[in-house]
Amino acid sequence: MTKKPLVCAILAAFSLPAMAQTELTDEPTVVLDEVLVTSQASQNSGFAFNNTKKASDVTVTRDKLKHRSATLGNALANELGVHSNPFGGGSSAPVVRGQEGVRLKILQNGTDVIDVSSMSPDHVVAADTLLAERVELVRGANTLLYSTASPAGVINVVDGRIPERMPEGTIHENMEGEAILRYNTNSNEKVATAGVTFGVGENVAVRVEGLSRNADEYKVPHFQADKMLDYLPGSENKSTVGMVGVSYIGDRGFIGASYSRRKDRYGIPGHIHCDSKREHFIKWHDLSKSNYYLPIYPHLMEDEDIYDNPHTHCSHDHEDHVGEHNPTGVPVNHEHHSPWIDMETDRYDIRGELRQPITGLDKVKLSLTYADYYHDEKDAGNEQTLDNFKPSERQTTVDRGYASSIFTKKGFNSRLEFYHTPTERLSGMIGVQYQDQKSSAGEAYLPSYFESEEEWQKAQSQNINQYRPYLLVPNTNKSFSVFGLEQFKLDNLTFEVAARYEKQKTPIDYEQHLLDHALEYFLSKAQVKAPDHPDLSTYKQSAVSYAGTALWGITPEYRLSFTYSHNERIPSPMELYYQGGHLATSSFEHGNKNLTKEKSDNFEIGLTHTGDKLSYKGSAYYSDFDNYIFNENIAKEGNLYMRRYNQTTAKFYGLEGEMTYQPNMNHSITLFGDMVRGKIGALPDVKGRLMHAGRKWVYFDDDIKEMTVDEYGDYDNTSDLTCSSKTPEEWGQINEYNECSTTINVYKNGTTIAGEEDYDRLARHATNAPRVPPSRLGLRWQGYFGDNWSANAEFSHVFSQNKVTTSTIAIKPEFRRPEGCERIDSDCVVSEYGSENNPLTMQPRYVVENKTAGYNLLNLGVDYNNVYKNVDYTLSLRANNLLDEQIYVHNSFLPFVPQMGRNVTLGLTTKF
Repeated sequence: MTKKPLVCAILAAFSLPAMAQTELTDEPTVVLDEVLVTSQASQNSGFAFNNTKKASDVTVTRDKLKHRSATLGNALANELGVHSNPFGGGSSAPVVRGQEGVRLKILQNGTDVIDVSSMSPDHVVAADTLLAERVELVRGANTLLYSTASPAGVINVVDGRIPERMPEGTIHENMEGEAILRYNTNSNEKVATAGVTFGVGENVAVRVEGLSRNADEYKVPHFQADKMLDYLPGSENKSTVGMVGVSYIGDRGFIGASYSRRKDRYGIPGHIHCDSKREHFIKWHDLSKSNYYLPIYPHLMEDEDIYDNPHTHCSHDHEDHVGEHNPTGVPVNHEHHSPWIDMETDRYDIRGELRQPITGLDKVKLSLTYADYYHDEKDAGNEQTLDNFKPSERQTTVDRGYASSIFTKKGFNSRLEFYHTPTERLSGMIGVQYQDQKSSAGEAYLPSYFESEEEWQKAQSQNINQYRPYLLVPNTNKSFSVFGLEQFKLDNLTFEVAARYEKQKTPIDYEQHLLDHALEYFLSKAQVKAPDHPDLSTYKQSAVSYAGTALWGITPEYRLSFTYSHNERIPSPMELYYQGGHLATSSFEHGNKNLTKEKSDNFEIGLTHTGDKLSYKGSAYYSDFDNYIFNENIAKEGNLYMRRYNQTTAKFYGLEGEMTYQPNMNHSITLFGDMVRGKIGALPDVKGRLMHAGRKWVYFDDDIKEMTVDEYGDYDNTSDLTCSSKTPEEWGQINEYNECSTTINVYKNGTTIAGEEDYDRLARHATNAPRVPPSRLGLRWQGYFGDNWSANAEFSHVFSQNKVTTSTIAIKPEFRRPEGCERIDSDCVVSEYGSENNPLTMQPRYVVENKTAGYNLLNLGVDYNNVYKNVDYTLSLRANNLLDEQIYVHNSFLPFVPQMGRNVTLGLTTKF
């Protein structure tokens, strides 16, 4: 068989003899002493170098992950500065220093996780912590290698899907692997994972691994639905993952590829079946308006297209309110199947590394990723939604559900990195990245209500409801980035500087025939003014971010670090274009296509001390934002929200630290805690209508004061009267249409000069940032007994969160008609807004975020480790929330949904 020349050349290059180079591992418990030559990190690490970890950098190893949640947010929630935004048992998103979503880049083996988790925390992160070797939380200059705008940190989930070395096992020299079996008593969760790497010949390694996870709805101390329950409806989950990878490994590097497929089905708890239509927010039915395109592309709305009084319509008693006996704010029938998400994603990776390719280069790294993501949010229906289906389909719909919304994303990501060490003290890297991601979210087709099969068939023949607007209009997000990092060492000082330039555009493929049809319909009606055509140009932006870190090894025991970064973030397609209901967050969200680039200046100082018995580390940070993008609450009914993306200034600051005392080699006690505060600045005043104080008679002009007029004020060159013979008010009383005087507006501030008018204004003051995690304080004990036993206990107190955000919404008054006036014409004049006849001004409506109570959390664990026939195994028991506390998470979009109650997990882990 003839081999291709390019393939032969690549394999030959990787097979050349290796030059001496040591690759250091990055274990979190190892204190790195001062070295003269910088060591570069492993191929899929989020750190460019191994010896520059700060007090705030975190690495969670497989030994810890195997005892934690299978979802990323919950798995990291015990780390300093990290909280979770959970959605039942199927999904949880990390919250780091009060930031989440698009401000928190999540990677898998150093490349983007291509999913829709940044759109909403109910969308699962398509990275598996139970299959991971470690999870890294990277801060400082290293974050710019992956994102222009993740000052709070970058999370990198590292697994072994593409082998980088040949396996070395304990039961077979050419095979290694691991497996986990786990059972949770609360949710009846059953977890099984297995992975094996085996060698084929001397240079080829193959990796196969998989995961199966199945859990019922978890139990809680209590949850009020239509009756009191001891479980959370919609908290079930099921997940399967399979992946295979192969690598060719030579003396100077490797090149490999992998394929993975993941399928998830999990419930959406705490949802509210409540009407929240676009029609209650956008004024697209006002035919005097010229925005004919809004029913098709509502993301093109402007501020003036918003109703003066945005609202929701919930069909329930207005006396329903949020409280202990009604947490959702509306009645809930637990017998109706909760909505759920069906997700599947396929991911393909190619990754390679070549060491010492040419003189002057230490290594070259290449990463290529393509992913195809799909999920739909299904609803089994209830008495109301079942009416939307023809009779023959109603029972089938109950069994399998219908897709109320569909999310898709297809993305390609590529990275090429070059590492160099020009001098003994200077090391660095430079790279380029390109990504192309196509995404959309749509409302699935739902037929209108029909009494019979015949009516339904008739409607289909007439093409009723043939078009429904997208939730997220189909878009293609394209970005190109150039980035670099340099490290310089001078005695016990280490300096790192990094920069990243990113150019991005997000074209939308508009359907012109739909716009033409809407325009034709608009022009067929009686119009007040000409149509206002939309701006369909492509959104384009560029961002430049830079950062610097200084580390000072004061002594072998002390290390001090300081980091400054300037970050710029381009708004995401979700923030710009999303328009529609969001079942999982019980909200109706509206993007804002006029958002501009977000900017922030960020500071962090950290101190680490490692002693024989006492060790501690702590960090303080401060972030100052301009054009901070947030989802403003503009209406609320019960726990149903209406939100719109907006911008203002913001400040976040906080502390995090821990102190460990080790009286002997077998026991340690750790005191830990963190806090974060967030403030958002005042939004621009709401500008209302002109404030009239009335009208004033004045002369038409000073030049006509001596004009001769008759007794009625009409021009008469034979008269002895002039305009100045009477005051303007006197002429007005004689004849409203006289030629000497006229009336002009007088405003509340007394002016009559155009440009100095007085408008009704409502101030919107600074407030707390939304959903900021509360402070927490805890104590942890770890003990080892003999060669095989270990135990741990942790008690933490999460404080109540009363520092909540308050949105100020301006409720604008209506025009008032005089009593008995039924229409607007010359004989029936509408009273002017703000006049003496209608003195009403805008009134504030305050939308206040829910407060949450504090709670105590007690967890215990016991492990037994041993070896059987060269297989390392660990039997473990974990008892969590032993106090069976009713836990509400403030930084969740559903702070009224309780978390899992008392639970015990039994586990078996093997490694060979």
